[in-house]
Amino acid sequence: MKRVAMIPMALGSTRIKDKNLLMVDGWPMAYYVIRACKESGMFDEIYINSEHDIFRKYADDLDVNFYTRKPDSGGSACTMGNHSRQCNSERCQVHDHYLWDFMDNVECDYLFQIHTTSPLLKPNTIGNFVRNMTSDVYGKYDSQFTVVNVNEETFYGGLPINFDINIKTPTQDLTPIQPISWAMAGWKVSSFKEAYASGEGCTFVGDVGRYPISKIEAIDVDNPEDLFLAEACLSHMKRKEDVGKFYYNEDVLYIEDDLIDLIKKDGSPCPEKLGYNQRITVLSSVEKEMGDGSWCYPLVYSSNDQVAFIQQVPGEGCRKHYHVTKDEYWYVAKGEFTWTIGMDEREQIVTREGDFVFLPKGTVHYITCTGDIPGIRIANGGRDMDHVYV
Repeated sequence: MKRVAMIPMALGSTRIKDKNLLMVDGWPMAYYVIRACKESGMFDEIYINSEHDIFRKYADDLDVNFYTRKPDSGGSACTMGNHSRQCNSERCQVHDHYLWDFMDNVECDYLFQIHTTSPLLKPNTIGNFVRNMTSDVYGKYDSQFTVVNVNEETFYGGLPINFDINIKTPTQDLTPIQPISWAMAGWKVSSFKEAYASGEGCTFVGDVGRYPISKIEAIDVDNPEDLFLAEACLSHMKRKEDVGKFYYNEDVLYIEDDLIDLIKKDGSPCPEKLGYNQRITVLSSVEKEMGDGSWCYPLVYSSNDQVAFIQQVPGEGCRKHYHVTKDEYWYVAKGEFTWTIGMDEREQIVTREGDFVFLPKGTVHYITCTGDIPGIRIANGGRDMDHVYV
């Protein structure tokens, strides 16, 4: 039994311009999908299927095969026709045509289509999808599709389809609706070919399997809102260990995130004219501009980061707090500071010029200038990051 993964790729998308070339959280979407396919270990071969040679570079980079599809074979000038559509040299709007073209030229028993637009698919999910379709235990479906179980009261044509309009059923007790996610689909090649050749519909052919996947993995980047969700999830996956980790409790006094305002409350005001995001900033020039006393001079305010020089005179510092969303770290540029750590304040770290301090998110701390002269530290954190005061 030969199992092949096929990843179709096209150019010319309109709602998101050339989305298959778009860098999403640092990588083209196809890279996420191809890596997941490879890591699943389920396929004898993996192909990118495209009429555009630019995607051959993707295949070369990731050591997979490239299938060159002719524009008239399910592409931008398709001349194919079947039960689903007669293209007449127009851009193909169905997958039946390029699937037939691929199956006619690449030998396999089962073909699995994985879309680049679902970059959150996990290798384990891909593996289970393939096993669910091809294993004797599950019946070897002729076609199979990913679906999402949605436990929500649903209307169709103005009528309730999975609930009694006179009874409020707990959401978790509803019969879920199952919209198809086109993240993955699979076909037994012989069944697909037989249906195509006979002029019947071949997408939902024979014994149809449904395989539920999570809402996150089912995200399909089809419009700007989908893109926003996909990039947000991919980015947040790097911090997934913190999801559901922190809770509001009786120790919390208040929460602030405006650096200008909160550092002013600490007694270290910022200049009226902010000069952050400069190509180069010289500390000695900042000291001359800001003068004696306690102050804060923002250096970086970007999409991700927030960095500032903070000078404080002996005895001054910041209020007791912690951060939920971002680790924080500092470099001591001048003088001496003491970090007092924990709700019980049992741990103290005394630092001097040249020292570097790192505290993971969730660490309760406050900082005090403890030397004989004003101290300056470079504070590095996340843009508009939460300060949870306790």
